[in-house]
Amino acid sequence: MSPIFAGFSVGRWLLFAVALVPAGLEAEPEMLRLWDGAPPRSVPSAAAETIDAAGTVGNVSVPAIAVHLPPPERATGQAFIVCPGGSYSRVGLFTSGMGTVDYFVPQGAAVIVLKYRTRPPSTQVVEDSLADAKRAVRLVRHHAARWRIDPTRIGMIGSSAGSHLVLNLATHWDRGDPKAVDPVDRQSCRPDFIGLLCPWPNAQPVADFPIGSETPPAFVASARDDKVAPTEFAEGIAAAYQRAGVESRLWILEKGGHTAFKLGADRGEGARWPERFSAWWMEKFPGGKGGVPP
Repeated sequence: MSPIFAGFSVGRWLLFAVALVPAGLEAEPEMLRLWDGAPPRSVPSAAAETIDAAGTVGNVSVPAIAVHLPPPERATGQAFIVCPGGSYSRVGLFTSGMGTVDYFVPQGAAVIVLKYRTRPPSTQVVEDSLADAKRAVRLVRHHAARWRIDPTRIGMIGSSAGSHLVLNLATHWDRGDPKAVDPVDRQSCRPDFIGLLCPWPNAQPVADFPIGSETPPAFVASARDDKVAPTEFAEGIAAAYQRAGVESRLWILEKGGHTAFKLGADRGEGARWPERFSAWWMEKFPGGKGGVPP
């Protein structure tokens, strides 16, 4: 079997996973590489990946997903693909999915955490991570029946650099290639809706992200005192959505900085973002579909 972590013990990963998954739910997520072989533009002889006690992964060269499923009797069909942040130099809080595993899985939703490529070893990290995100959505749709997921209810959530990646995908998706030899590549890579927490511009203007009538609906959250991901970028995203006539929700906190929406005890108002996000989604799209284009 090909390794899920380059140069890293899967057994060590499972020790983290078992400790972080709530009692009564599956203790071991399914780990799946995005590609059976080397990913596009792979870096030969890349150094080993690293992971720390918080579950943050560095030096990512083997993109993969960790699939956290609710027990079959609790499954609602809802799925969230989570893209943690890390300035594209690491994937933060990978093992807990930024805390979303503990929150959403007990409610019957699948949480799929994306371990996307980082710099180093990637020399084209924005392009490589976008390819990883596209493949992740296609892979989830390909396995939707087996994982008891509704293929029209696949959302994507990102924080900081993860939000940059999610926005990049939301504005550069495709419907798949029906003639592809690989059945995964026949699937659309469009998320049905997105959540952008502390969206980080990565020195790019909103105009670099072509928000149009087929862009997935968005929930955007920002704190005015965030010095890393300025609120002006979040406001620009919301304004572009409004001009395109696409559903969006902008939530701005006055304080909280770049960690305003981190989950955990006593984290303040921002830690309630999953409740607001879920309420928005259910209010606007009670059937679960976010206006999927034909």
